[in-house]
Amino acid sequence: MNVTVRQLRAFVFVTQLKSFTKAAERLHLTQSALSLLIRQLEDNLQVQLIERSTRKVELTAAGLELMSGAERLLDDLDTALANVAELGAKQRGKVVIAAPYILATTFLVEVIAEFKTRFPTISVHLKDSLPEQVLMQVRSGGADLGIGSFREWEPGLQWKPLFQEPLVAVFPRDHPIGELAQLNWGDLAGLPVISLNRDSIFRDLAEDGFSQAGFSLSPAYEVAYAGTALALVRVGLGIAILPQCVGVLIDSSIAVRPLENPQIMRSVAVITRDGRSLSPAAEAFVDILRKSVKVPARLAAIG
Repeated sequence: MNVTVRQLRAFVFVTQLKSFTKAAERLHLTQSALSLLIRQLEDNLQVQLIERSTRKVELTAAGLELMSGAERLLDDLDTALANVAELGAKQRGKVVIAAPYILATTFLVEVIAEFKTRFPTISVHLKDSLPEQVLMQVRSGGADLGIGSFREWEPGLQWKPLFQEPLVAVFPRDHPIGELAQLNWGDLAGLPVISLNRDSIFRDLAEDGFSQAGFSLSPAYEVAYAGTALALVRVGLGIAILPQCVGVLIDSSIAVRPLENPQIMRSVAVITRDGRSLSPAAEAFVDILRKSVKVPARLAAIG
């Protein structure tokens, strides 16, 4: 039998709408072309499917039998075609991600590696930026999505929490505070502290940690980038306050300890433009991000 999908779809539309005129409009066909498809289907099956009259369309017993299976068959076909189209879309394209330096060099490299394993033909463009630039790039459409910790939620953006991690002290390995059984915020009072500048949410969090411990923060050095803070620590100029994931960036000359009393956490979220549909490539990346709801174990290790 040479039954075609076009013939079955024409039959199902005529049956569902109970009108050749309406079915022809929905299928963007002339009534004569639609009638030809139905006649070809009946000829192929060698049975009459539809009782035609000037006032209504009725199915024959054979038509009723075909209808139950044809609807299910076309639904399954449409679903399969949609799935294949979606899969095809994820085999090409580009996703642009904006993220601050710390996340770009720690958490995100793990996610990108997994994404490229799953979708090797999709291009990934990572823009390592200052946090305020991340918001700007997502809002302007320069990036499909942004990852980071931000001071406040802004209108026009969608926010989805990913994970939390504590702030830690980063210091030369031979520093005396490394001998303490537990490192508290108060233990840093009077020591040279390296802080990110006031444009960074980590400055707010560090000030909150000292304030809750009964002290104020007067940094010996203020820098814009975590990499600069680590460089200052490496030459012995102070103790940096940074998020825990920087542990993977240090060498044997540097130690990292969690800060207690209080424990200060930073929240990481993925942001996208509100009201803007993501491309299939970007959706696939966000899906992997959502499954990475915590920092990978390798990143959580404190050396």
